Amino acid sequence: MEAPLPSRSRLSLRLVVNLNAALHGQLAAERASAEVVGDDVAHHLVDPEGLLGLDPLRATDLDDGFGRLLAAEPDRWLLALPVPGALAPLRGPVELNGAALAAGEAAVAAGGTVALVPQRVGQAVQWRVHAAARPFAPPTLYEAERELSEAVLRAATTLTHLDVAAGARPRVDHGPVLAPGYPPRARLAADRAARLLAACDEALSSDGAAITLHEAEVRSRELRVVRTAAGQALCAAAGWPEV
Repeated sequence: MEAPLPSRSRLSLRLVVNLNAALHGQLAAERASAEVVGDDVAHHLVDPEGLLGLDPLRATDLDDGFGRLLAAEPDRWLLALPVPGALAPLRGPVELNGAALAAGEAAVAAGGTVALVPQRVGQAVQWRVHAAARPFAPPTLYEAERELSEAVLRAATTLTHLDVAAGARPRVDHGPVLAPGYPPRARLAADRAARLLAACDEALSSDGAAITLHEAEVRSRELRVVRTAAGQALCAAAGWPEV
């Protein structure tokens, strides 16, 4: 059983892990595309600059454009979950960074050239294709896990000292975070990061019984540090095969 990810991070994660699984022979392209769409009505690629060679004047069904995504990046795709002050792995240009920051997520070709930012349109999803500089390499899984563990420990110590609750345990549902082919260690790291992301988002929606403004500010700061570290750990886990 795995924690539900925040809805704004589900889309790019699904795209990245299924693209990577298809790139490395773990899923057929048709199956990978279907896994990205999931329960949504449809997914479309919008390529106004023709960066993927798609018709810039109309939306292209993801099934029809999936091969272009595989051809655009032969190695791996990276997950970006940017927050103010922590945009990595995004390296620009400004238009991409702004769109990804507004959406809270993006899928980025590791070799640069393109990135995709999703937008929900009713029960469908549009993936806007952006030009992208070569992204920063994500941290190794070991580095990301260590940083997350340290952030959790610091937050627990601080909040215990303040006698302020971090928040309620989030509900859980079923479903894999990563696609077939990912190593067990990456799966464990992704599961933990997903749980912490969900827990932090739920905790940040309340004051956790903080009784002073100072306590509320400290609690929010610590939770946001953990959330950022959890996001980076999830990005590292999704960036297979280099885990």
